[in-house]
Amino acid sequence: MEHIPVVDLGLMSDHLTAHEGMLQKLQAYQEMATSTELKKILALQYQTMSDHVRVMLELINPYHATYVELSPINMAILQQNNMGHFGISQDDQWIAREAHTSSKDMANTNFTSALMMQNQNVRNVHIKMALQQLTLMELYEQFLERLGTSFVPRASNEEQLRTYNHFKSVFSL
Repeated sequence: MEHIPVVDLGLMSDHLTAHEGMLQKLQAYQEMATSTELKKILALQYQTMSDHVRVMLELINPYHATYVELSPINMAILQQNNMGHFGISQDDQWIAREAHTSSKDMANTNFTSALMMQNQNVRNVHIKMALQQLTLMELYEQFLERLGTSFVPRASNEEQLRTYNHFKSVFSL
């Protein structure tokens, strides 16, 4: 691989530091969670982020000469039939909320960083990492929705129509 730009190296160095902490947190959450479904999502995120570490290490290795690819998310983890607790605890709810927020933050960081990265392989990988974090974020959202603890305020039809009419007139459509 060609020498990567210093900006790419600096951003990945920062990402690797964040991944170290996030992986430790995910392990702790897996031990604390009682919901089998939540444990599976946490395990999936752990595996996915471990692959992100692998890829970044390959990208910064000056002796790695081939294009680096990100592994697809292994959704089969969600299908595994694990034994364990099947109930939902209060801890499960806050763990899922915090892991959801962490996934959203990681997706945002990866995408924003990709916009600043100069090496095409590094940039492409980070865009794919952002999309994987979005997928994980959505899995946590679905889990929280099934618990009935998710709340998204919705605009009324009147407010949407007022906004629509305003911008329709602004753009003379």
